Amino acid sequence: MKFEWQKGSSDLVGILIIVIIIIVIVSDRGGTSSTYTNSSPSSSNIEAVSATNAVTVSTGNAAYSYQPYEEYITLENRSRTPVNITGWQLRNGKDKRPYYSGSTLQRFSADIAIIPQATLILSPSGKSLNQDVILQNNERAIVTTGLLGNRSPYVITSFKENMCTGYLEALPDYAFNPSLSRGCPRPQNEPGMENLDIACRKIIDNISSCETPKIGERINNEYCENCFEGKLLSSSCQAFIEEHYSYQGCLAYHQNDPKFSGNTWRLFLGRGWEMWAEEYESIELFDRFGQLVNYQSY
Repeated sequence: MKFEWQKGSSDLVGILIIVIIIIVIVSDRGGTSSTYTNSSPSSSNIEAVSATNAVTVSTGNAAYSYQPYEEYITLENRSRTPVNITGWQLRNGKDKRPYYSGSTLQRFSADIAIIPQATLILSPSGKSLNQDVILQNNERAIVTTGLLGNRSPYVITSFKENMCTGYLEALPDYAFNPSLSRGCPRPQNEPGMENLDIACRKIIDNISSCETPKIGERINNEYCENCFEGKLLSSSCQAFIEEHYSYQGCLAYHQNDPKFSGNTWRLFLGRGWEMWAEEYESIELFDRFGQLVNYQSY
């Protein structure tokens, strides 16, 4: 009897051991699941990864341009969602390039520039309303290191291209790099053309897209203030040309057109010296929280 009881007792102990092992295994699996959940990427990390895939950096002419008003890089939104880039930072690789000063190897801090606000429509009066730069899908920002020095006839600040900014490109007063798109409305399609006399309409047929005609010229050594391209303009024709064919006139008649706005922003950092070196350079883009979004090196 004693032997039978010990045998049953051994079976019971064995069963208890198996139950304990199963409990330990289940507990370990539960712990593993909890650990995996805790190690999942945070929302901020997901945003950083998403932004990295969204906004690309191109070197533009950074490697071979020295003048700040000419030097530029390009940012482009490749995602389907809008991205607000105002307040983001651009940083060069100066801190990664040691320099010899005499016999001493020195390092300098990287140069940092903040992406500014810009205006949707550059005001002819110089009183433009700025807002954050929001890149829509496939929109880009051409980021120029300096500023355009000439402030006449229009003050140029950061802006978005539209169907009228080609008039600015055509003016000899400015030198945009790269050139602005010259997709101005055709001069022959301006509203009111049907009310002009035949002679005036023939003159307008010779006006190029985005051209601001300069009325007044010398004919036979005499100055004619109402002449254009060797032709004397009627008062109504002159008034029509001066009213329509300029940046200001284009805005007045086309600002509400369906395809008025372009897909390129022109941003100016306002630096007085070049930001990007000729070689061994890196262009790093950080969001407003200091997270690296994307970079390019050459």
